[in-house]
Amino acid sequence: MIRSGRRKCVQIIGISSVICAFFFLITVIWEQSDEIRANQPLETYVSPGKATFQVVVTGADGDRDSRTKEYKAPAGQASIASDKKVCNVPKLDINGAEVRHFFHPSGSLRCTGKPKNWAFINKAGRFSLVSSRAGAECKIQPFYRVNDDKLRYDEWRDIRSGDTLPTDFVKAKCTLGNDAWEGLLMSVVRNEEAVQRAKERSQPDDWSGLDVYFVSLDSVSQMTFRRKLPKTVAYFEKILGGVVLDAYNIVGDGTPQAFIPILTAQTEEELPLTRQGFLKTFQRYLGNVSATRPKDAANIGTFTYRLKGFKDQPTDHLTRTYFQEHEKFYGVTTCAGSSPIATSWYRYSEEFMKTYKDLPRFSLMHLSMYSHDDINQVGTLDTLIEGHLKEMHENGLFDRALIIMMADHGHRFAELRGTHQGQLEERLPFFSFAMPKSYREGKMKKAWENLVNNKDILSTPFDIHATLMDVLHMPSESELTTVQDASQRSLSLFRPLPIGRSCAQAGVDNHWCTCLNWEDATTTTKDKELTQQMAVAVVDVINAQTEPERKLCAPLRLKNLMYARRMVPNEAMLKYKAVKDADGFVPDLSGTTKADLLFYQLKLRTTPGDAEYEVTLRHEVSSDKLFVDLQSISHPNAFGDRPHCIIDKNYFLATYCVCYDRV
Repeated sequence: MIRSGRRKCVQIIGISSVICAFFFLITVIWEQSDEIRANQPLETYVSPGKATFQVVVTGADGDRDSRTKEYKAPAGQASIASDKKVCNVPKLDINGAEVRHFFHPSGSLRCTGKPKNWAFINKAGRFSLVSSRAGAECKIQPFYRVNDDKLRYDEWRDIRSGDTLPTDFVKAKCTLGNDAWEGLLMSVVRNEEAVQRAKERSQPDDWSGLDVYFVSLDSVSQMTFRRKLPKTVAYFEKILGGVVLDAYNIVGDGTPQAFIPILTAQTEEELPLTRQGFLKTFQRYLGNVSATRPKDAANIGTFTYRLKGFKDQPTDHLTRTYFQEHEKFYGVTTCAGSSPIATSWYRYSEEFMKTYKDLPRFSLMHLSMYSHDDINQVGTLDTLIEGHLKEMHENGLFDRALIIMMADHGHRFAELRGTHQGQLEERLPFFSFAMPKSYREGKMKKAWENLVNNKDILSTPFDIHATLMDVLHMPSESELTTVQDASQRSLSLFRPLPIGRSCAQAGVDNHWCTCLNWEDATTTTKDKELTQQMAVAVVDVINAQTEPERKLCAPLRLKNLMYARRMVPNEAMLKYKAVKDADGFVPDLSGTTKADLLFYQLKLRTTPGDAEYEVTLRHEVSSDKLFVDLQSISHPNAFGDRPHCIIDKNYFLATYCVCYDRV
């Protein structure tokens, strides 16, 4: 349970930086019906007609080392909620037939503005000129925030190469002979008032010691993140040791419905002042935090597009100020002259971490312009973001940082959203955590183990808030080993989640819920024939695995299908088409999307040996492909010494092998 004081305030101590640019209610109870008993066959096996589907086999022996460990429910969890997993989030195919034609190569990250930029901020945070313009004379004009809509400008002043900027954002103009250039520059200038305030504040005795560093993109599902940013994901998972939440589900439409719950554990509707007046409400969460909040889209800002915004600057470094001028000077574009704005963006965030390395920091940067309207353009950022993570890591800037790499939601406006997989992807954005090895293996070891175990259990933006609270105040040993109360909407990922958590308990409305419902898959003659064909296909796949060892392992035959269940999507999700109102609260449920991804769970018995197998299959309706993942085949009954002849030679085949002398 989160302390009441925590609920009211995200107080990540000292200098913190928030970089913010623009930013189905089915309770699925997994129960076996009276008609489908695990130990009672549906019928004696009768050879079905010839299958029409194409079988695709995945998860061969070589893939087993990288297999994610399955969740193990902590002791006592059944007393908190259902003792079975009731929310089964579908495992999507990155190259699904419904969606793969929407994606194409992204091209490169470049800008063609002329003339080429003369000035830039170097790695040391100092004003510099390109070599061809080294003799230019330059002036700058600092500009500042008055409010969310108005800026104030200082007088022009001279600046030379090697100088630091007097404030974070300036206009610059340079001349050399008859040539001239103008542009905008940004750099983090240390705020001494914020430094003093941070030093005067006492830190909680139970503070984890971690900084918090968000790297966020707009409108990128987990699948698209992996499609378009493979180098970034690989570095995050393999080098930084990151963990991706595979059951992270959005709770509303658009960016505000992602970040408001993360920052407050509440919804926009629960915070009426967010729409009716200036967002002093949010200052309760950010007011004691010195933060940078960059925005790369001032015209559609997260807290200003429909909401009133902030009366007073909520953070120490706020880059909405820059983008207000950027959109007037350059237009709504991803380029600042001849340079991609993304390069300045990630340099600025790195500067922040360097500038305040002696103090606790909180940084949230949310980049929208490269992904909000184009599902492919985000791929141009892959090398840049990978390089940013690498430089931060190798320079020690992540040595005490909890890194959260995320997206607010999947793509919302393209034709992709009109497909079944597209609907699912919208609701399943990329969300992940990484932590320094010294913390993973030290003071946060149990918290990290809980996070890893929670990755496949339903989680939401509300839970991120509770997780941040546990960064500020570390849970006790008892809290780290006690399953949380499923009746609470906001639960920490650093503590055990109830495995039986439903969308209703997690605060996910019906049409946003991606949990799948189980139904009997043998109610009609056609269904029975199809599932029999699937069972035969599974046995064929098993025999294909043992074929190289046929001198040792007998071929198997299907004896009977014991049960067959089908997981189907939430009906309300399929009907969801869009929102009817500007605020995004009234759903349009007139959609006619058909389910293209169907998941089956079969339990079958083979002969000789009477081995029982449980397997989960994915049927892609549009392409009529049946995907059999060898790693999802389990052998629940004891196989004794029937595979004795193969165990020492190939342990993985023991699941499928019946030695001839045991037939």
